[in-house]
Amino acid sequence: MGNGAVGGDGCTKLLYTIENVKHDEVCQSEDTVALTDNAHIKSVFFSDNGDPCIYDSSGTLLILQHWRTPGQARWVPLLDTKTLERLAGGRKEESYWPVAVAQDKFHCIILKGGDQYPYFPKPLLSEFDFKIPCTTAAVEDSSNTSAGEGPRLEESFVRSSLMLSLLDDLISATNASHSQRTELSRREMEVDKVLLQLLNVECREGEERGMKALEIVGLMRDRSGKMLEAAGKVAGRYGRLVLQEKINELAERRLMGMDEEDT
Repeated sequence: MGNGAVGGDGCTKLLYTIENVKHDEVCQSEDTVALTDNAHIKSVFFSDNGDPCIYDSSGTLLILQHWRTPGQARWVPLLDTKTLERLAGGRKEESYWPVAVAQDKFHCIILKGGDQYPYFPKPLLSEFDFKIPCTTAAVEDSSNTSAGEGPRLEESFVRSSLMLSLLDDLISATNASHSQRTELSRREMEVDKVLLQLLNVECREGEERGMKALEIVGLMRDRSGKMLEAAGKVAGRYGRLVLQEKINELAERRLMGMDEEDT
């Protein structure tokens, strides 16, 4: 990781390269590190599954997705620590010293006040759940109301899909164990369950949300038909008969091994 060439604005961009020394392969070559304006890198490390992570001076934790495929890598924010509930309303003044990304959590040391580095004796580690910053400020304050249910589920879908993608990439690139494949199936089911909850929200909102509801169903990964059957029941419960019919048609096509593009 280092500075690239000077651009037209007189500034350089931070670049990174990833090489697989064991197989003498270049996974990513001089790609750009995704940093917000005026931010700088505070820490570079790998997750417990070997995915590259960075933590910047703005308090954002990012992970590199699809980094094993040349030209396909992208930095995805896992958590913006400035939006943590414990900091709401300026109740606390603290920053975070990153330690690890493991077991789907951000492990760090909390630095009080203006502290910049951990102190001695070393304090206990704290951990925070990931929360991808993809909702608008207008709905964040309504987290306990039905108005905020859709955005919360959308964030959950994006986050669970990302974690599924990271695990899928790992399994594809290594000799996966039985436990890893079991975990992959569990995560696929988790994504579909979130989509089913999103479908419930869209059906409740009204008939005019039918197209979005159908798109949500189309994102489901389950090929056994059980989740699509459940989706059809959700549509039927709210009287969305046209949507229910289209879901049943989608289920039939999948059972016949046909993709949506084939029709």
